[in-house]
Amino acid sequence: MNCVTIIWSMVASACLTLAAMHLLVWCRKRTAWANLLFALTAAGTAGVAFGELWLMRAQTAGEYGMVIRWAHVPYWLLILSLVGFVRLYMRAGRLWLAWTVCGLRTLSLILNFVFSPNINYREITVLRQVRFLGESVSVAVGIPNPWMLVGQTSLLLLLVFLVDVVLTTWRRGERRSMLILSITMVFFFAMGTGQFVLGFWGIRATVPTPSLFFLGVVAVMAWEMSRETLRAAQLSHDLRESEERMTLAAEAAGFGVWIWSIARNQIWGSERWLGLFGFAADAIVTFENVIQRIHPDDRKMVGHAVRRALECPGRLRGGIPRGSAGWHPAMDHGPGPDVSGRGRQAGPDAGCVDRHHRAQAVGTGNRATA
Repeated sequence: MNCVTIIWSMVASACLTLAAMHLLVWCRKRTAWANLLFALTAAGTAGVAFGELWLMRAQTAGEYGMVIRWAHVPYWLLILSLVGFVRLYMRAGRLWLAWTVCGLRTLSLILNFVFSPNINYREITVLRQVRFLGESVSVAVGIPNPWMLVGQTSLLLLLVFLVDVVLTTWRRGERRSMLILSITMVFFFAMGTGQFVLGFWGIRATVPTPSLFFLGVVAVMAWEMSRETLRAAQLSHDLRESEERMTLAAEAAGFGVWIWSIARNQIWGSERWLGLFGFAADAIVTFENVIQRIHPDDRKMVGHAVRRALECPGRLRGGIPRGSAGWHPAMDHGPGPDVSGRGRQAGPDAGCVDRHHRAQAVGTGNRATA
């Protein structure tokens, strides 16, 4: 296997590996759109790399023109997913510029399949063999198609869009890694696009290698997302520690803690809260399960309070598994968003059976002596 095949195969393989990893992340968490867009960007870069390798191995002008035509598909995918990633992940870039880039690139793709052999050439006159990395590869010479200015205008506007991203991140005082990401994207994309444009207009006969520069873009994107993953892991660790401290404090105060995810209709409860209502530690608890454990005289009141989502302390009687009735002062801290952005309610709960019974006894004694 020669050097050219090894290098371009490695570029494509690296990009496809990253694409598969982030696609798997998106499949497991469908709200992780940045991971999906990164996967599409990496897959598009891999497609461009395969197309370049095929171009260098082309034997006829017809084959060369056909490869260029189909290479526009992964190039289109790369550009659109890159624009989407920047808008979603970096929250920067002017929206009208993003839509203009995507629209022009889509128009260029359509025109590419209208013209023959493709949007870049009216005709490929000759296929030259040049030395590249110690090997003989194919380079086309032909009559440029002026309609390729549509696609190249989209590339120019994409560079303007990325420069605007750099300025926006700098003005906002973003963290250093985000600024480095935006600057690096501008540099690598400008280098790759410049080489492509010069080659197609015949200004300089060069072997097309934009995928090597686009690999740099994918690499810095992957680096930034790996840092984000590390930050998320640290936040998850801190959250677990915070939950442990909260649980210990609640247990020490005699409270049980509950969180109700309204959208999923699932209630998480601390061990004490589950015990207050007679649930097993591994039970899947829903709102209907809890209602069934509430004293029948209080169920209507609880349902009314939930519907109105009142933020006021109340007291209700729960059916203790042993058959007696227990009073549960409950404070509602909802509704608020859960991790998916949907509604939830949460609060502490204390089973004060003895305290309520003592109060009843005192009240009875007072009435008897009056």
